[in-house]
Amino acid sequence: MKAIITVILMVWCVGCANPGFNIQPVEDDPSLLVGLASSPDGSSEAETRHDHPVEWTTGDLQAILKRLAIQEGSGLLDSSRRPQAVFSQEDLTHLIPALQQTFNIARPSDWIVFAVWGSSEHTQGLQVTSGGMYLQDQQLHILLANHRERVSSEEHGIQDIRENPFHALRDVKRSLLFYPTSYVVESGNNWIMSGFESPVSELILDYQALLATKPPEEQPTETEEATASEILKTDRSPSPTTDVELSTLQEELSTLKEELSRIKQQMKQQPADPSQTTIP
Repeated sequence: MKAIITVILMVWCVGCANPGFNIQPVEDDPSLLVGLASSPDGSSEAETRHDHPVEWTTGDLQAILKRLAIQEGSGLLDSSRRPQAVFSQEDLTHLIPALQQTFNIARPSDWIVFAVWGSSEHTQGLQVTSGGMYLQDQQLHILLANHRERVSSEEHGIQDIRENPFHALRDVKRSLLFYPTSYVVESGNNWIMSGFESPVSELILDYQALLATKPPEEQPTETEEATASEILKTDRSPSPTTDVELSTLQEELSTLKEELSRIKQQMKQQPADPSQTTIP
């Protein structure tokens, strides 16, 4: 959490309550925007020191991005919802080369931003997945503002994303996940990147440990369903944190049941007529 707080404070100093960005597109077409984001007054050059530029191989980015998943909702009541892959293989085919080029020319003061446009399978309407990335202290930060959010064909919604891919079109509770979970350093919400309008999901990865132990390159899957299935198969064992939380909840539930049983027993032993109650 310390790293996320540090980033929040830096962006607060740079952009105050409504951060704006200068977006320098590197790849810009109707289906994809990838570029560099910097503060409009150049103040981030002094406060922000990212580990840029960096060279990525196609295999390394594939190994990382295909393991990202999103789960809508939060809390125990939403835990039954099936996580979805953030990117389809089609998305990655177009996104990865643009990210490689952008990271290679990024300055230490830059954020790498992206917006992947597509059409919904159900409504045929325009939808977008957008966010950003950066490297700091040998850790990869991934931010996601929108995941397949419907976008009006009107200029307003599209322009908002193009001006700031960290702008969330809708205030949605969601969790950004990564499998295996052992490579996740921290995760949480970042409110400042979107100007306090709605939170951006942030995930910090020990990507070097992942790449050092990644299996031999596999054939890329061709469908989004296969990608999501692959993510879920990567790590089916619950994390230690989840085990502890479940154990604590089970103990609390058991205690509540015992207390409820005791109260019911006391109520049965009380006389039906309050006037018959003996006052000591």
